[in-house]
Amino acid sequence: MDLRSRLVIERGNPLILGATVLGESVNFAFTAKLNSNCELVLYEKGKTNEALRIPFENAQVIGNVFAMKVIGLDYKKYDYNFSIDGRIVTDAYAKALSGKENWGVKPVDIRASIVSDDFDWEGDAPLNTPFEDTIMYRLHVRGFTKHSSSKVKHKGTYLGIVDKIPHLVDLGITMVELMPAYEFNEVPVETKPDSPYYSVIKQDTINFWGYTGGYTFSPKASFAFSNKSGGEVEEFKYMVKELHKAGIEVSMEFFFPEGTNPTLIIDCLHHWIMNYHIDGIHINCEDAVMKMVQTDNLLSRTKIFTYTFPVDTDFYNARGEYRNLANFNDDFMVSARRFLKGDEDMLGTISYKIKANPSGVAMVNYVANHNTFTLFDLVSYDKKYNEANGEANADGAVYNYSWNCGVEGVTRKKKVLDLRRKQIKNALSMVLLSQGVPMIYSGDEMCNSQQGNNNPYCQDNEISWVEWNTNAMAKDVLSFVKETIKFRKSHTVLHTPTEPRMMDYKGCGLPDMSYHGTKAWYPDFSNFNRHFSAMYCGKYAECFGHEAENDIYIAYNMHWNQQAFGIPSPRSGMRWEVMYTTDMYAKIQIENRIFLAPPRSVTVLVMK
Repeated sequence: MDLRSRLVIERGNPLILGATVLGESVNFAFTAKLNSNCELVLYEKGKTNEALRIPFENAQVIGNVFAMKVIGLDYKKYDYNFSIDGRIVTDAYAKALSGKENWGVKPVDIRASIVSDDFDWEGDAPLNTPFEDTIMYRLHVRGFTKHSSSKVKHKGTYLGIVDKIPHLVDLGITMVELMPAYEFNEVPVETKPDSPYYSVIKQDTINFWGYTGGYTFSPKASFAFSNKSGGEVEEFKYMVKELHKAGIEVSMEFFFPEGTNPTLIIDCLHHWIMNYHIDGIHINCEDAVMKMVQTDNLLSRTKIFTYTFPVDTDFYNARGEYRNLANFNDDFMVSARRFLKGDEDMLGTISYKIKANPSGVAMVNYVANHNTFTLFDLVSYDKKYNEANGEANADGAVYNYSWNCGVEGVTRKKKVLDLRRKQIKNALSMVLLSQGVPMIYSGDEMCNSQQGNNNPYCQDNEISWVEWNTNAMAKDVLSFVKETIKFRKSHTVLHTPTEPRMMDYKGCGLPDMSYHGTKAWYPDFSNFNRHFSAMYCGKYAECFGHEAENDIYIAYNMHWNQQAFGIPSPRSGMRWEVMYTTDMYAKIQIENRIFLAPPRSVTVLVMK
């Protein structure tokens, strides 16, 4: 009996685009121009020839949607495409692809796979970690563990991330954000102007990052350890489930080219939230589309990251719901980098940035990201070195607000290396001790370098792969990150749900947060100054359901000379103690409520 005779064809559901398994049937639905001659094309897995073509009849068309239900198809044995007026196209809603298993290889005969949504989630549910308790870690799936130094079995894959869960837990991470991990075209393609589906290979340059067109419903097959068809679906879900078991949420960034149908965008986000249990989405779309995403009820408890949500956004707060919107932009990074290297007139800006935490929109703080210098390169290079990208060093940001600490690039000078180590700790202190959501770019916690390349979008090699350094500096910085995250988590006043008011609204004799300078209570934000301090009153932890905590005083001195800091009087029977200073050689002495902070350092005091 041939295949066609075993199948029953009925009118499908046009509201479910793509191929959807519904019991004993598969619903196929896609869009095409009105009056197009369309067919479903089936292929037996592992074979090149078509197995069957089934025409769409007029009764199976509503508007521009063609939908048929196929009953009796053993879907695990078949892939599919659509034919539109004789042209083979791959489903934009494909949940998995056949022919894209090998990274960086020109795809030939791409076909959509039919995937069931069945998976044993073992009761997995959203973690819903509040923004104020979130510690983010941003990574590229392939680059995170591809380097030989990662010492994992499943290098460059979803399972490689699972292998590194102990590292993430030890750090104190609560959310992993993935750069695009769906079926993007790492080999650039050129789309023919008369069709949104058909594309041909244009050149062989690898797009390592993934900010290009592709199939946004499908996990990237070449990021899976298994080469079996559909293995990427299982592995991605397993990765999310294991991260959730460890208390770590998962967010993913999506790139939708300009002009992408808003319905496809919403459907795609729903698909990943419902079928892959991700906890966050990072997208940047036109305002109308972002408003659709922002007000979508299904996404009301999904963390949504973008560049520019208005900080007075109050859509969800007015309903007393979960704060799920966050701005993810370079404002904090640029300010922190300028302050770090000692630029003039930065105190007013950076003092605001460390307390910024609007009630309607959370702020993500970082000092390094994928399209800038890594944190180690930030303190090691004055100029970018992007020659390997093949664009004559013309690509990438020209000005990175960096400072090489006296020597450009690699050096063995101990004095320079000590200063770089201190500057790295200073930068991390700004991120981890500020009120916004801290984000660490993968590898920065262990001094990863990209050899001065600030735009390695096409580098699938050791320039882009995270090097899991174990030298003395890397070990020291890694330990510092762990301890600072632990310190942040143990003090509610460092990560409150709302922005500090800078006033004594609790009537305890101290404002919730206050600024100081050479004299206590008298900050001097003159353009020539490069030092100030912030104090947090621990009693305000009670306003957020916690017991009263110790007061905290953080002194930021980015001047190249030591600076005196005045400290408020301790409470009766208490004293100020040094928690840490980023200068590994300094010994802080407090006398008459004054201490001298080392040059270019951050010093933290705790009242005990």
